[in-house]
Amino acid sequence: MNLLAIALAIATTPLVPEYSTIIREEPVACSGNWLALHQATVTATQGIVRIVSTGHDPYVRMPSLRAQGPLVVRWRMRTTAQGPAQFFWTTTDNPHTTERQSAHATITSDGQWHNYTATLHATGIVTMLRFDPCTTTGVVEIADVRIARVVHHPLQFESLTAIRNASTNDITFTYNHQTVTARAGETVKFDIKIATNKPFTPVTFTATSANLPPLTHTIHWHNPFVETDWTEHRGRNVLVRVAKDNSGARFFWKGKLLAIATPLPPQFSVRLDGDEIVIKADAPGVFLRALGPLEQGLLCGVEHLGKGEASSTKLDLEGPQHLRYEPDPLLLTMPLAAFVTDRGSVAMLWDDTSLQPVFSTPNRYDSTDDHLMGVKGKRVTLRIRLGDSTRLEDAILWAVRERGLPSLPKPPRSPAAQRELILACLNGPMRDTNGWFHAKWGDFKANWFCDQASTIWRLTGTMPDVPKLVPHGAHIENWSAYFVTGRAKQWLDMIRARDAALIRQQKPDGSYRYDGKFRRGHFEDTASGWCAQHALRLLSDARFTGDANTLAAGVKTLEFMKRFRTPRGAQVWEISLHTPDILASAHLVHAYVLGYELTGRAEYLELARRWALSGLPFVYQWGRYPVQKYGTIAVLGSTNWQAPCWIGLPVQWCGLSYAYALTMLAPHDRTLDWKQIAEGILIAGEQMQWPDGPNIGCLPDYFEIAMQQRPQAPVNPCVLAALRLRLAGELDSLAVAADAKHRVVAPFPVRLRAGKAIITARRGLKYEVLVDGARIVPVTSRGTDVLDLERP
Repeated sequence: MNLLAIALAIATTPLVPEYSTIIREEPVACSGNWLALHQATVTATQGIVRIVSTGHDPYVRMPSLRAQGPLVVRWRMRTTAQGPAQFFWTTTDNPHTTERQSAHATITSDGQWHNYTATLHATGIVTMLRFDPCTTTGVVEIADVRIARVVHHPLQFESLTAIRNASTNDITFTYNHQTVTARAGETVKFDIKIATNKPFTPVTFTATSANLPPLTHTIHWHNPFVETDWTEHRGRNVLVRVAKDNSGARFFWKGKLLAIATPLPPQFSVRLDGDEIVIKADAPGVFLRALGPLEQGLLCGVEHLGKGEASSTKLDLEGPQHLRYEPDPLLLTMPLAAFVTDRGSVAMLWDDTSLQPVFSTPNRYDSTDDHLMGVKGKRVTLRIRLGDSTRLEDAILWAVRERGLPSLPKPPRSPAAQRELILACLNGPMRDTNGWFHAKWGDFKANWFCDQASTIWRLTGTMPDVPKLVPHGAHIENWSAYFVTGRAKQWLDMIRARDAALIRQQKPDGSYRYDGKFRRGHFEDTASGWCAQHALRLLSDARFTGDANTLAAGVKTLEFMKRFRTPRGAQVWEISLHTPDILASAHLVHAYVLGYELTGRAEYLELARRWALSGLPFVYQWGRYPVQKYGTIAVLGSTNWQAPCWIGLPVQWCGLSYAYALTMLAPHDRTLDWKQIAEGILIAGEQMQWPDGPNIGCLPDYFEIAMQQRPQAPVNPCVLAALRLRLAGELDSLAVAADAKHRVVAPFPVRLRAGKAIITARRGLKYEVLVDGARIVPVTSRGTDVLDLERP
């Protein structure tokens, strides 16, 4: 590659859209008084607003205003209450407060006065501002509040070779030694050439126009063919070269240049810990750029990218929230960013979760084709891992081991009280005369769902009266009710029909294809999660029946799924096939564990382990709020690409399905303490349940972390019961025992010995057993029941 080719690549990469220059701020007039709305009192004396917080979610309405967004708020504040603070706003187009229309502010809780600034990226006319000053009880004092409208330069960089006139008037300007007139809304393109004899060079581009301030943008260009005087830090496989003029650094793994860092802050130190790199720096922070074509990218909880994919696209969500170059730190589930390129892997980990992350691929800050990750802050400590790994999961495992698994949250109630809470839900808000609800909102209808009936039976020992049974109803299949109500034959016919349909739908290569509404934007008509849910059904049924054709079909899909690297596409009832998804990780883990158990192929266990690691970036591994740690983000996208945006909003039932799959993996793999992760997710789900009221015991469809609130979207809690039983070593669904000759399925623990099935049941109970996938045997239990499997 010659110098000109490098320059052209730099000059044509688009810039971050937010890089439109602010030319002025216009003060916004406010009228009226501050008003306490929730868990707070508010008074104003001699220019100081005094808010007394009486709970974990205080908020007040600020004086009335009406102004075009975006806005900037500046104020002084002192408090000993814990933060962060948060602003919410409403507009004429959206008169409701939502997490999407909010901005966080990190506060210092030392009782001293501090200056704060918050930018509110509001669109349209702002009609109300709400201020949430803290998240604990305490006193907050506020002074010198100023609100201004932010006015941007009418000329905007689209890239270094393209400038757009965003105004409604023609503008004449000079750029790159050319004077041009751009019509309203027009984009003018230029040829840009850069040349330098230094490895790291800041280059500033300026457009000038009469009656307007200059439009400028500075990039930091790297020329890999130029050397300078270096300070070197050598490890066994790692070499870090820092330019002695502090202009930048190069990072090598086994002699191969993997990454650079530029610009460097005034204070920048490097030390090696084995082959890991520890960096300490001051403001503005550290910005690392991975080199080479992208294979995978990760910013935990925000971006999960595949080969050649760009960050902050509209493939998974549209509107302003798709811009995730500098996301709210609260959205990160773990302070980890990583890239895998054709050169190797680069991962960086930091401890301070309040630092501002930066993530862009390709690098739209410097208009280059490398991959930028960094953190902004006054004091930054980073741990960087280089390697020749081709998988993101190795970086995830490294980060989790480096940080350690978070301690378990405190369970909100005793096991006995938890059991009663679930029963109160299933016998209360989730029940009516037509059966049970899956969810008590929208178009969900009640029915005599097997999963709910089975859960009640497991928890009480008594089967509720049911005129019929229909499959499903909860998030984990539980067929027990069919076997204790004399309906095992109905169940067997049903899963045989299901398997036949699945085999008919399967493509010759083992794949399953999707061509519905949510195929839009994805690069193919299949995805890991879409295939995995089909494989899981086939393999689950093969485990029960031993049917060779069903098993072969399931294994065929497992083989096809080896091509996938990103967990995505498991929720196409409302989410894009392209969208990264913890439910995909759940299905993949579960399917590959079953594949390993049914075939004995060690490669399937390794794949189950890899997909288990892929789910960890969806799990909160830190907590600022009482209910946050082990909360699980379902998808990195939005319903119908619009709203709600699920980034930063735990949907715990999805994570509970993942946790259930981890309990399947745990007996076979000790890479991590999978049971602890599963239990943490379970406890977080129990914390999120409604403890009382009209939705008693229900699990909210999602949970708002910053506001610590449950929306009015209750779903059934059966998965909580199933997971709690599994973690306690108890049977939650059907038991399966198999040897070389026989396979037995029962609703009680069963083991095989010398041609007999030994079942530990409950005396006097009538139930059914499936033998060898075909014969159904009725049993009236004596407590311990022995079936001679050799008898017809």
